[in-house]
Amino acid sequence: MRILIVDDDADMRRLLLHTLQRWGYDIVAAADGAQAWEILQNEPISFVITDWIMPNLNGLELCRRIREGRFARYIYIILLTAKHSRDELIKGMEAGADDFLIKPFNAGELKVRIRAGERIVKLESNLEEQNKKLQDAYSRIREDLDAAVTMQRSLLPSHALVVPGFRCEWIFVPCHFVAGDIFNIFQLNEHQIGFYILDVSGHGIPAAMLSVTLSKLLSPTVSQGNPLMRFIPDPPHYDIITPAEAVHTLNQLFQSKDDAMQYFTMIYGIVETRDARIVLTQAGHPSPVYQPKEAKAELLGTGGFPVGMLPDTTYGEEELHLHPGDRLFFYSDGIPECTGKNGERFSVDRLMALVDECRDRPLPDVMADIKQAIEHWKGGGEFEDDITMLVLEREESCSTAPSAFSLEAGRRI
Repeated sequence: MRILIVDDDADMRRLLLHTLQRWGYDIVAAADGAQAWEILQNEPISFVITDWIMPNLNGLELCRRIREGRFARYIYIILLTAKHSRDELIKGMEAGADDFLIKPFNAGELKVRIRAGERIVKLESNLEEQNKKLQDAYSRIREDLDAAVTMQRSLLPSHALVVPGFRCEWIFVPCHFVAGDIFNIFQLNEHQIGFYILDVSGHGIPAAMLSVTLSKLLSPTVSQGNPLMRFIPDPPHYDIITPAEAVHTLNQLFQSKDDAMQYFTMIYGIVETRDARIVLTQAGHPSPVYQPKEAKAELLGTGGFPVGMLPDTTYGEEELHLHPGDRLFFYSDGIPECTGKNGERFSVDRLMALVDECRDRPLPDVMADIKQAIEHWKGGGEFEDDITMLVLEREESCSTAPSAFSLEAGRRI
């Protein structure tokens, strides 16, 4: 190990040099603090033994400068001094010295103190190395999470999406990098639109992985094994499965086979675009808010069991016709359960009151107001749960023209 000795007394420098070289150390010498500071700027020295009283830059000032410096390494400092009062020693420690040795020093005591300092320097070096490895690992994880965020958001519907006769808007604010919530809206056939919103239990990467898996599974692609469609041999080679059947199939597919008990809540529905009839199934998910254009908002559905919790669960269906200007709000429990600064939850009642208050406003403005209200309620910081909302509104002048969606991709072309 290299040690920098700093003393304006040439005899003391020679004594230290001879003693430390005899013990096997590589020594660099400086005549004062200013010279020592210059050496430290240019050489990777991590151990300094310095006198207190010196011209130009004394030992106390050197300690302060070292501690204020932006060194990538830790520099251990032993302060040599003839001062031995308690107040002087406190001054030295406050300036940044790690240890003291009173002049004239005992060689054996100096050797012990250097060895103690060596152990600390080694520990600091190991800690620095481990911190670098952790930082590198964190950078890789952050890159992977950023990629996961991009991938998950790519699974959401495009804001350019057009559903014949309807407007669609949504809010999506994950509480972490990635979310356990996911939703989509897509064309099933010429006159039927499918949509879902789901919330996987738990948070973080495990929940997000399952939500991505479900998003891929619940795609409108015509294939055998698709829980939304029943494959048939004759053209068009598929039948649309009812929402209750589809959720029942998902419940059988995602029964937990271990103690992890990872389940999810969801609402899956089908919109008949010719007459604005909607059939939906609720599986443990918060009840949607139905807002007629000319009446107060009300809740739909009675709950149902989450998917993957109990085998052989049967699911019911809700059916309604949307009139021009009617809206349906689907949301995850992160919204009503959002905790405010006073510990009170946002609540479904507060959400319904806000929906009623904004009844006559354009849907994009309503969504902006809801998002702002939740953020204001939270009062800053991250949300405890994902904040997700999907809204369907029947247009005032409805068209029955066939839609130009690609069935395979579920995107407008």
